[in-house]
Amino acid sequence: MNFEDINSILSTNVPMTDITIGNVLIAVLILIIGYLIVALVVRYIRHAMNKANMAHLLVEFVSRVAKILLLLVILLVAVSALGIDVGAGLVSISVVFGFVIGFAFQDMLGNLAAGFMIALTKPFKVGDFVDAAGNSGSIQHVGISNTTMLTYDNKKVIIPNSKVWGDAITNYTAMKTRMIDLTVGIGYDDDIGKAMKIASDIINGHEKVLSDPAPMVATNELGDSSVNLIVRPWVKTSDYWAVKRGLTKRIKEAFDEAGINIPYPQTDVHLFKQE
Repeated sequence: MNFEDINSILSTNVPMTDITIGNVLIAVLILIIGYLIVALVVRYIRHAMNKANMAHLLVEFVSRVAKILLLLVILLVAVSALGIDVGAGLVSISVVFGFVIGFAFQDMLGNLAAGFMIALTKPFKVGDFVDAAGNSGSIQHVGISNTTMLTYDNKKVIIPNSKVWGDAITNYTAMKTRMIDLTVGIGYDDDIGKAMKIASDIINGHEKVLSDPAPMVATNELGDSSVNLIVRPWVKTSDYWAVKRGLTKRIKEAFDEAGINIPYPQTDVHLFKQE
């Protein structure tokens, strides 16, 4: 097979079209080389952003958007290589394409946009314990479209970012210190001053309770069955649960030793006999 034969084959039109086989081969070559170039560019973008210590979620978002846009450009160049005029109908095609994509992938786009906002505002990071989208747990992974959470009972929960961003987010570990809020009820016949002193001595004597802000013990309310005291010491966030459980146990034991009752709700039922 000589050059003229090859040229003849490449100049042959694809059946029922004006597109030559040569144009098809060029378009395929453009797609292959273009894809490789896009991969290199995206890899460079990732490397540059990671080197600049940008948020992982932001790196993922920018990389994906750049990849999609560059692949669209390569696709248009390949279509143009087929001899198809992409300029004349590009605007109308873009409008229709944008409408179809927006409608079909509105949830995905919403998750991407929410992921971008999470990366920008940083309401939490990996390892934080949060309430988000009706779930409580430790953040394991923050992705471009979803967030992975591990609950306290070791369940893995994957939440779309649109739900995370669209609801209130409570971050329990964002601050270095937290206040423990205990409510302790005593009987109406018990000595309030004595009970408050016992509780105050316990929290002030605890090695992990902070002195600043100062702990507080106060009478909160007169309940149906008890006088309710509030006990509010401050601790390091990392010590929160251990100290809370420890204080609850110590206060109960100290009240028992002092003869102070911790009442439970009671209801008096009066029966009347009709004559």
